[in-house]
Amino acid sequence: MEYGIIRMKDVFPCDNDVAKWIVGLAVIHNDFIFLKKKLFQTSDVISNLISEAPSILKILISSLREAIFYLEESEKSIQIKTYIDSLPEHLIQMYMSLKLLFRNGEKADLLQKFSNTRNITYHYSKPQRNELSEALEALSNEIIFYEEKDERFLFAEHVRNTILLNSLFSSNEIKLEQELPISEIIISIKESIETFIDFSNKVSKHYLKDFVK
Repeated sequence: MEYGIIRMKDVFPCDNDVAKWIVGLAVIHNDFIFLKKKLFQTSDVISNLISEAPSILKILISSLREAIFYLEESEKSIQIKTYIDSLPEHLIQMYMSLKLLFRNGEKADLLQKFSNTRNITYHYSKPQRNELSEALEALSNEIIFYEEKDERFLFAEHVRNTILLNSLFSSNEIKLEQELPISEIIISIKESIETFIDFSNKVSKHYLKDFVK
């Protein structure tokens, strides 16, 4: 097992863009490791899994969206862009797969869905917001079970799920009443997070090998 001692000021000088980029990348990496460990686990109780899935999806979407924006904004630094271009080919290939989600990438439409979800769901809908009114209107004819001793409010879950769905898909997509590609989105999120973990892990170690002997 390889190990070493890091003197922070030598490895991560505060005036070096690449050093700061590596630190930021490692912070996201650690968060994603935690999310993967805690949120990708399947519940033993199927009812709990169904109930928890939308909240888990909201966290994953918002976290991935912020991570992609981190990479995209980092390219504004010439130092960082030059460093990325100097990485070994297999790391560049990983980075290019993540760049597909950039605002000018081939999967920009998916990033836009993530942004919509993050902007709408992560701040919790205020009473005066349209998404809350629209969800309640869509559910107005629903009959939902209520039991006082239950720890969860089922009506709130239905509203939350409707707001989440409306943030991911346009009203026209939903009105078509076809099966929405939710599973494909979940697979894309999982694959992108795993790619980010692999990329950030290998890039951070690639950077550190020049300092840790």
